[in-house]
Amino acid sequence: MRNKILTKNANPISILIVFFLMFTLFFRIGSAFSQPHAVPIAFASDISGNWEIYLTDSLGKPPVNLTLNPAADYYPMWSPDGTEIAFFSQRDENHEIYVMHADGTHQRRLTYHPATDKAPSWSPDGKRLAFISNRKGHFDIYILVLEGGIVKNLTANSFEDEIPSWSPDGNSLVFHSKRQLNWDIYTINITTRKEQRLTHQPLMDTYPTWSPDGKHIVYSSMRQDVDQADFDLYLMDAADGGNKKPLTDTPIDEAVAAWSQDGSMIAFQSEQDGRWVIHLMNADGSERRELIDNGAWAAQPKWQRSSTMLSIEPSPLQYQQWGKLKAQ
Repeated sequence: MRNKILTKNANPISILIVFFLMFTLFFRIGSAFSQPHAVPIAFASDISGNWEIYLTDSLGKPPVNLTLNPAADYYPMWSPDGTEIAFFSQRDENHEIYVMHADGTHQRRLTYHPATDKAPSWSPDGKRLAFISNRKGHFDIYILVLEGGIVKNLTANSFEDEIPSWSPDGNSLVFHSKRQLNWDIYTINITTRKEQRLTHQPLMDTYPTWSPDGKHIVYSSMRQDVDQADFDLYLMDAADGGNKKPLTDTPIDEAVAAWSQDGSMIAFQSEQDGRWVIHLMNADGSERRELIDNGAWAAQPKWQRSSTMLSIEPSPLQYQQWGKLKAQ
């Protein structure tokens, strides 16, 4: 009864103002929820004339140079909490594994060996790094225990084992290997060292990485005749390599895919004018778009992985550096 009296006695203009304010509020709330979340993405580029690690985000924020080193730096890999980035670098005359804070500060060396150490991959618990090294004359997979710096050899094969990627449960690694005289995808259990071959086609299958839910593996596969060969991105079941299906089907190469933390999107490098640029797409291959084309090479994209999605603001010096690079 009281509500009826208030409505009856209310000024019509006041009612319109109230409805307008309510509509505006609901519209703003809805817009906030519909806006895509900007997730940091690290990648490697030679735009400065030297390979460095850069930081952008999924909405295309202007990249900034994190490493700022005259030697070549490659293959960024985020720590599970999103606070650090591992990479490999030639700054000490040969390739070694390094790590830095997510803003590019506190860069430090983790491996010390005259052989080549590269392609780091952080374990889900943040306590170990898988990487590859040719310490025995060919590339095998090694595990670096960060506390204490202990290095353990995981694979011992006369052919090349490369580009390890951890399963979400931390029990296994997926990698590509030339052990059957052809590049194929394998998994290995960290504890038992039991291996499983997931691909068996005559051309190359490379650069595998696990989906965040552990159910799938995305990888780059060459399926066409040799004179028309190019790499497309494929998806398969992680358990046994079943249900293989293409995510891309283009006459250009696509490789080095990386999942977003929620599994909804994939970043990858795509060939353009004889160089690599970075693209994004939905996990089912739809709504593909260009993220980075800086006129140089841009490759090896990696999403930040963190439950809190830390805000990362590089220093003013790094913004200034990017401005100089764009002007060159």
